[in-house]
Amino acid sequence: MKIERALVICCHPDDEVLGIGGTIKKLTNQGTEVTVLMFANGNEGYIRLEDKDRIVEIRRQEREAVREILGIAHYEAYQYGDFAIPADDVTYKMCMKAIRTYRPDIVFTHYWNEYRTHKAVASITEEAFWQAGWSCSLELGQPWKAAALYHFEVIQLMPKNSFVVDISDTYGDKVKAMQAYASQCDAVVSDALQQIEGRALTRGAQTGVKYGEALLLNTTVPGLITDVNQLTLGLSSRAAIT
Repeated sequence: MKIERALVICCHPDDEVLGIGGTIKKLTNQGTEVTVLMFANGNEGYIRLEDKDRIVEIRRQEREAVREILGIAHYEAYQYGDFAIPADDVTYKMCMKAIRTYRPDIVFTHYWNEYRTHKAVASITEEAFWQAGWSCSLELGQPWKAAALYHFEVIQLMPKNSFVVDISDTYGDKVKAMQAYASQCDAVVSDALQQIEGRALTRGAQTGVKYGEALLLNTTVPGLITDVNQLTLGLSSRAAIT
């Protein structure tokens, strides 16, 4: 079944590229509408004091360039400070509303065992993912249940993953997108391109392809199987998704 719509929920301008830039490009190449909900405005990502007052605008412009490179349909970008994203009822409802508004088939977000803001966004997305399907808080939109929630890695390798997406054909686009975040590439995110290549090569080597991106399927809410033959779907986790 083709994925018609996907939603990425992340913290900062560049997390979507570092985590799943290649996967996003594969999705948009096949016509999937990809929306990115981004909480932070990038206010801490400057390396010179003279850039402090204009870094938010710099990163907004960089984000627009990334949108063109990866084919992202829409950024829903908020103005939280980079270090100030809370896991509270406000951000929780933002996630619920986004899921109900964009009605994605799948949702992507951070792996929960990274630093504080990534943990916060991972936790609220995990719960909003299933509660968006409940008949509650109807001012946020009509209930919508997405088919799957996947976690991606940004800071460190996940110790376990469910799938590796073969991004050999879109790895170059991932690199271009990270280079478009020029204010962050290598200057703030230390050796960003080396990190990207190292992770992609590692995940590719695990599954017999050149470059890969790891995804961890969230299983907080178990799926229902009515046909026992569906149990064979688990075998696909041993190979790359192409």
